[in-house]
Amino acid sequence: MPEQHVPLHLEETDVAELLRASLRPLAEQAARSRIDLHIATLGDVPLLLVDREKLAWSVTALVGNALRYVAHGETSGDVGGSVLVHVTHESGSDTASISIQDDGPGIPGDKLPFLFERRRGAVHADGLALSLVRQIVAAHDGRIDVESRREPDDHGTCITIALPVPR
Repeated sequence: MPEQHVPLHLEETDVAELLRASLRPLAEQAARSRIDLHIATLGDVPLLLVDREKLAWSVTALVGNALRYVAHGETSGDVGGSVLVHVTHESGSDTASISIQDDGPGIPGDKLPFLFERRRGAVHADGLALSLVRQIVAAHDGRIDVESRREPDDHGTCITIALPVPR
């Protein structure tokens, strides 16, 4: 099925501040589950041209999934864990990144290639939501990457959205 065009309303945006505001309700949810949700800015992140509503929805969907899987990944019944959202820009780079890193159980390797496909059954959320996240990132001329580990002593997932920095 071909990707559908996602219309954007681009505005210069302080992405870190946008995420702090849009993730506030999830911070309350995380606190109730004793999950540490932390948002950090690394480096001097310039204003980005983004669709504020669509980017906030995308990151909120990814963080919500991370919280859900961190909470369900605990085997002791004692919920806890961490989700780190960091916005990064390295000096001179033509992209800024938003990374959502969790210490949940990780994604099975055979599921990773299909994570953002609409019909293949994504493990971290409804395939439709992740498919929309991918479309929104692509509409921003960005890319999305996933790394996941499932070892007993080394597990978790990091999803990174790279967005272009305006010239």
